[in-house]
Amino acid sequence: MKRSVTAVFVLALFLAVGCLWAGGAKEAAPETAGAREGRYGGVLRKAFFAPTNLDPAFLASITDDEIARFWGDFLVYIDEELRPDPSRSLAESWSVSGDGMSWTFNLRQGVRFHNGEELTSKDVKFTFDRLRDPGVGAATVALFASIASIQTPDPYTVVFRLSRPDPDLVTNLGDYHTVILWSGVTDFQRQQMGSGPFIIDSYLPEDRMTLKRNPGYWRSDAEGNQLPYLDGIEYIFLAEASAQVEALRGGQVHYLIYLPAEYVKPVEADPNLVVYQKPSNTHYVVHMRSDRKPFSDVRVRQAFRAAIDRKAILDNAFEGLGVTGRDTPFGPAYADYYLDIPELSRDVARARRLLAEAGYASGLRVTLTAQQASPVPAMATILKEQLAEAGVTIDIQLVPSDVYYGADNLWLEADFAITDWGARATPQPYLDLAYTCEAKWNESHWCDPEVDELAARAAVESDRARRAEIYKDIQRIFIDRGPILVPFFNNSLWGAARELKGIVPTGYLGTAVDLAQVYFEK
Repeated sequence: MKRSVTAVFVLALFLAVGCLWAGGAKEAAPETAGAREGRYGGVLRKAFFAPTNLDPAFLASITDDEIARFWGDFLVYIDEELRPDPSRSLAESWSVSGDGMSWTFNLRQGVRFHNGEELTSKDVKFTFDRLRDPGVGAATVALFASIASIQTPDPYTVVFRLSRPDPDLVTNLGDYHTVILWSGVTDFQRQQMGSGPFIIDSYLPEDRMTLKRNPGYWRSDAEGNQLPYLDGIEYIFLAEASAQVEALRGGQVHYLIYLPAEYVKPVEADPNLVVYQKPSNTHYVVHMRSDRKPFSDVRVRQAFRAAIDRKAILDNAFEGLGVTGRDTPFGPAYADYYLDIPELSRDVARARRLLAEAGYASGLRVTLTAQQASPVPAMATILKEQLAEAGVTIDIQLVPSDVYYGADNLWLEADFAITDWGARATPQPYLDLAYTCEAKWNESHWCDPEVDELAARAAVESDRARRAEIYKDIQRIFIDRGPILVPFFNNSLWGAARELKGIVPTGYLGTAVDLAQVYFEK
């Protein structure tokens, strides 16, 4: 592929700007024999968009999430198969009372924050009390609505008392906002005081962030060698996906999360690079703001659903690397919770008829707000073409991702927009965060009392079969009168230098690759 002049200039600029880390797979002095000699050393260089928020309670973008994972740990770690993993959790064990109303977590002893302070139950309580405080205003208030109180009977025991049974509590405690903070933090944008594998060393907004290895990190590999292997990470912020890929192909960076699908084949063909992929519930929501015209009319929403060809969108915007959606946030990754019905068929004549019934017989014009991040522009273009056949004129407004998720919350305000949603361990967080009347991230501004009632029932239902039926009823409502289009669930894609080893693809968020166990092959 021919490298653009812009990409060359940007890369040259990054290489010219001074930084504290030299980068590359440099050799470090061996600390022990065997595995340490073969794996330790080197600075991982990676590229992605600039972050929008560094406060864990308000993480919104992919970069926000990934950076928090560098410096923070979780009370409960969600593994590559969406299961809690005690071996990578700050809680080494947990148990629930017989009535399901109390959960007790036993903390590891000897875990230390980057400032040397030992992790205790006080820090866990501090973290979760803040996340569930309506006064703070984080979206996680709904996620932790079942928690009545948090008690700390001793420094290494945390007890969550519930107001109702919550079968998802353990997985929700591993939500990406829940990195455990030192209880002495007062400035949440500037004090990233966690216990994670890397320590933030420098941060130049819109340019880069450098992180160094945490020499006191608590985790070890299977042979008992301390993690992480890497000396550090240099995170370069590039605003264009094409420049990110060119940096990977040119050897300026070693690793990309969310590799654009259109680059999979060229990267696979490069003998120096490797593509990793895994099915997930990651998806792109095309929301229709249902509290104002034209989408307040269910017939308009139904018309848009009838007008699109989901398979064509998947094939042309994401190279077919995924499965088609059914316009709900529930994908086949959720097994028996998923309403497994045939793909929704396109019916342009029905779309035109519904629009005419809604008063738009002569046509409709709307603006589609879309991030300048693959595959969103391609999706927007295909939607524009498909909806035009039903008499809908789409004006595409492209904006940078940091603007889309920025301080003005454009993604929550736009009438018609495309938002990327990462996978969750269970479906319930989607409902609590985005699709009930008071949900903090209700980008479609949809309020359906029946969905609220079903979501509340699902939240406390511990019988999996009964819960599955509730979820299927919710999916039927989405398909009939919901406020979103979900054309597909995409495979998560990563690109990496061939010498970078230890990458384990995850079905959870694409940011959740465990970089503590990644190393350069010597």
